[in-house]
Amino acid sequence: MRHTRFYILGMLTAWLCLFAPGFAVAQPFFDIGLHASEIDSRIANLDDNVTTSDAGLHLGIGARRVVSDRADISFRLELDSIDSNTFLAVRAFDYRRHISDRLAINTFLGAARLGLGTPAYGWYLGFGVQWKEITAGWDLSLDVRFGDKVARDNILPSDPQGGSPDNFHDVTGITVYLSRGFKTTRND
Repeated sequence: MRHTRFYILGMLTAWLCLFAPGFAVAQPFFDIGLHASEIDSRIANLDDNVTTSDAGLHLGIGARRVVSDRADISFRLELDSIDSNTFLAVRAFDYRRHISDRLAINTFLGAARLGLGTPAYGWYLGFGVQWKEITAGWDLSLDVRFGDKVARDNILPSDPQGGSPDNFHDVTGITVYLSRGFKTTRND
């Protein structure tokens, strides 16, 4: 599998967030917002790239765990629809650094799946800024994200013939969303 190491990293991060002993418990959360995304596709038998863009609903779910006074890690599953194709991304490792009580920055790395004739898989990474507690329990985030070299093999009879055996899609987007975390208590 192409991105097995990111799924393993995601599972390790999930385990750290949910089950590792320590001074904090995992905080589950969900995201809801909007995205504006562009797909730049390099099709096997075409000389020029094909570019499409779309905007729509952004959803996410994950868990976060404090690792120091100024930082936490999380894992997250995100879902968008881009040009009528499902874009599913896993933030296998999402690091958030608290700049102040109200402001944080984050960076993330993982894998993405673009639902085409057959699925396309690739790297997923990005960075963002978060305004914490804009209202009780809600954070506002702005992320810039990239699905890099999301590749799909040409194996269907309807796929382009000739040229490269793969099609490559680069996904670029901006996401604005609200996050709602849920407080949990430790049962020691």
